[in-house]
Amino acid sequence: MNVVEGSCDHVDFDLEDTVPPVRRARRWITENVPELDKRTLLDLLLIADALLTNAFEHATAPRRLRLSHRSGGHVLRVEVYDASPELLPVLGKPGGRGLRDRGLLLVNRLASRWGVDPHRSFKTVWGEVVT
Repeated sequence: MNVVEGSCDHVDFDLEDTVPPVRRARRWITENVPELDKRTLLDLLLIADALLTNAFEHATAPRRLRLSHRSGGHVLRVEVYDASPELLPVLGKPGGRGLRDRGLLLVNRLASRWGVDPHRSFKTVWGEVVT
C-alpha cells in the first residue's frame, strides 16, 4: 500500500497486495484523522475494512484506496476503486448466515451515505461518515 497521490483534501494508495491491506489502512487512517471521536473513527475503519475486503474478494486489480475530506472537511469519504466495472456490489448474500458476504450490509448501517460509481473500465465503491 503506497501513497501515489495526495493533496490537501485527499490521499490515494495503490493496492498492489494480494490480500487486503486492512491493518495498514486502519493504522494510516487512525494516525491521520486524530480529530475524530472514537465512535466515528470506528465506523470509518469498519467501512474501510468492508470495502477493501470486497474489492479483493470480488473484483480484479488494479485497485486503489482513497481517503478524502468533503463538504468543507465535515465529511470523510473512503473510496475503493477496482477494475471490475461489471461486478456491482450486492447487499448481503440471499440466505447467507455466515460472516462473509455481509460487508456492504455493515457499510449500509454505518455510513451516513454510500454508493457505487460505475465507469467504463473500473468502479468506485464508497462510504462516508460525518465528522
